[in-house]
Amino acid sequence: MRILFITILSLALNAWSVANAAKENETEETARPVSNRSVLEEDQLEFLHRLMKDTFTFIDYACDPESGLPQNTQDRGGFTNSTPIGLYIASLAVAARIGIVEDREAAEKFGKLLNTLEKIKYKHGFFPNFINLDLTPTWGEGVMIISDYNIYPAGLIVARQVWPQYAERIGAYLDSIQWERLYNQQANKVVAGYDLATEKAALNGLWLASDARCAVVMMIGSGAVPAQVWEGMILDSMETKTGRIYQPGFGFGVTYIAAITGLFMNERDTDGVGETVGNLGWYQYQFSRRRGFPLWGWSNCMLPEGGYTVGGYIPEWDVTPHALALLIDYYPRHVTAALMRMKELGGDAPPERNKGVQWGLRGCYDMRKDKWGDLHLQLEQGMMFLALANYLHDGIVRKIFESDPLIAKGLELSKPHIKHDPKWLKRWEERDTQPIIETPLRMAAARENAREVVTSLDLAGMHTYQPGIVTLSHKDGVSILTVKGEKAWKQLGLGLAVPSLDIAHLDRLELAIEVLDCDVAEPGYVRLLLLDKFNQSRMVHLELKKDKKVYKIPARDIYGFFLDDDVFEYLAIHIDSAPAFFPWFKFKSKEFSLVVKSIKVVTKQ
Repeated sequence: MRILFITILSLALNAWSVANAAKENETEETARPVSNRSVLEEDQLEFLHRLMKDTFTFIDYACDPESGLPQNTQDRGGFTNSTPIGLYIASLAVAARIGIVEDREAAEKFGKLLNTLEKIKYKHGFFPNFINLDLTPTWGEGVMIISDYNIYPAGLIVARQVWPQYAERIGAYLDSIQWERLYNQQANKVVAGYDLATEKAALNGLWLASDARCAVVMMIGSGAVPAQVWEGMILDSMETKTGRIYQPGFGFGVTYIAAITGLFMNERDTDGVGETVGNLGWYQYQFSRRRGFPLWGWSNCMLPEGGYTVGGYIPEWDVTPHALALLIDYYPRHVTAALMRMKELGGDAPPERNKGVQWGLRGCYDMRKDKWGDLHLQLEQGMMFLALANYLHDGIVRKIFESDPLIAKGLELSKPHIKHDPKWLKRWEERDTQPIIETPLRMAAARENAREVVTSLDLAGMHTYQPGIVTLSHKDGVSILTVKGEKAWKQLGLGLAVPSLDIAHLDRLELAIEVLDCDVAEPGYVRLLLLDKFNQSRMVHLELKKDKKVYKIPARDIYGFFLDDDVFEYLAIHIDSAPAFFPWFKFKSKEFSLVVKSIKVVTKQ
C-alpha cells in the first residue's frame, strides 16, 4: 500500500505555490464564476443569511455527543452514511471560516470526530457506506458505492485546508485510499462500486452527470488514473425542451445526483455537467408552472408520509428545499422566491416534538396535503448549508476545496477534458431575469366532474427480455407469461411499446392480472414502469395476490418524472427476486404463470 505522509509544512508550501500559479495564469476568460447577489433585494439576502445560520444550528445539533458522528436525523442514535459525514465535516469547517462558530470550538469538534473516524475498519481506504454510530456496518460489508463515498474524503480535504493542525493525520488517510481499485484500465472506466467482501470492483461505469466527480478528480490528482478517464464516462444525453441533459436525468436522485459535486468544484459554466444541472433545474421550474404547483424543486428526500425516496422515484407533489438550494447559483431570483414561499407555507416551523428550535426549513413538503415532514436529515441540510454558504460567500467551499494540492493537480490535469463556456452563465442569467410566474399558494383540488378517457393498451406487442427463461404466449388479446423454475434468475421482465400517449391528466391505471400455478402462498411484488422516449420513468410497486384479478393504481401512487413532458412511450413490468434498491419489494415465487388480460390508462380531461 502506497502511503505518503504529508507534513504540514510541505502542504502549506504546495498550497501556496498552486494558488500563486493559478493567480498568475488566470485570465478574464478563465476566471472563476462568482455568485451574482446583486439581483436580490436586501430582505432576500437577509432571509438567506438567516436560513443558512439556522440550517447550521441543526447540523451542529444532530451529532452523537460521544463519537462526534453526524446522526441521520435529529433523533438520537441510529446510523449514518459516508455522504452526510463528509458534508458535516465541510459544513463545520466552513462555518468556522465564515464566523458562524468559533474556530477553536469547531476544531475541537472535528478533532473528536477524527478520533472516531480513525477507528473505522477500512479496506484499502474504503468502508461500507452505511455504518451505525458504534462504527459497525449497518447492512454488512456489501458494495461500497463510490457516489456516496466520495463526499467523505471531499469533506476531509476541506478540513485539512481550514485546520492545518490535522493535515498530517488527514493526509495519511487520503494517501491510504487505493483509488486504482476503482479503475478498469482496459475499458478506461471508473467503476461505480467496490465489493468489500470479495475485494473486487463492482457496477462498472459512471455517468458524467452523476455524484462521483470529486472522486474522479482525486483519482487523477493522486496519479491512480489518467486524466483521459473523463472520456470513458457514460456520456449519453437527451435533447429536451430546456436543452441538453445528460443521463441519468431524473433517475437515481434528480437534482442531488447531478449537482452535489458543484458544492465543491466550479461546474456552473461547464459543458455536460453545468449544462445538465442548469437545464434540469429549469425543466423542474417549467414543469411546476404547467402543473400550477405552488412550489418546485425535486430531489431524493424523506417523504412526509413514507420513507426515503430511492432512485429518483419521487411523487411530483413532494418538493424539498435542498433541491432549490443546489440551484441557487444558477437561478438566484427564482430559487430565493421559492424558498421564501416555503417559509410562508410554514416550512421553518419546528416539528411538534422539537418545539422552540430554529433549524431552517424542514426536509420535504407535500403540496397535495399541505403537510411538512417531521424529519430534518443531515444529508439534506448539509447540502443546503454548503450551497447557501457558496452563494453568500463567493464560492467559499469551492475555493477551499480547489486550493488543496491534490485537487489543484487533478483539476489541472483535467483541463483538456473539461470545457468551461461563458455561454452557460449567460443562459442561466437570461432565464433568471424572466418574470417569476405566480401560482396559487396551495394546490387546487381535483375536479369531480372531469370527463374520463380510457385507453386500452394492445397486449399483442408485449414481449419478454428473457425468452430462454420465460415462455410468453398471446391468445384472444391476452398475454400469458410462464416460468417453470428450471433456470435460476434474479430479474424477469415484460415490455410493451405504446403509441405516444399524453398522461398529463392521469387519474389511474387499471390492470387485470391473474396469478396461476404459483409455488408460494404470497407471490410478492412486481414493478410497473412507464417510460418516455428518453427512458426516464415513472414507477409503482404492485403486490400480486392469488385471489385478486383487477388492480386499480391511482396516479398519486406512481412516482417519478418524464423529460418528454407527459408523453408515455413504453410500459415495462419487472419481476425481481432480489431487487437492489427495493429489497422489500421482491417477487417470492420461482415457478408461476401470469395472465395479463388488460392494461387500461385512465385520464381525466
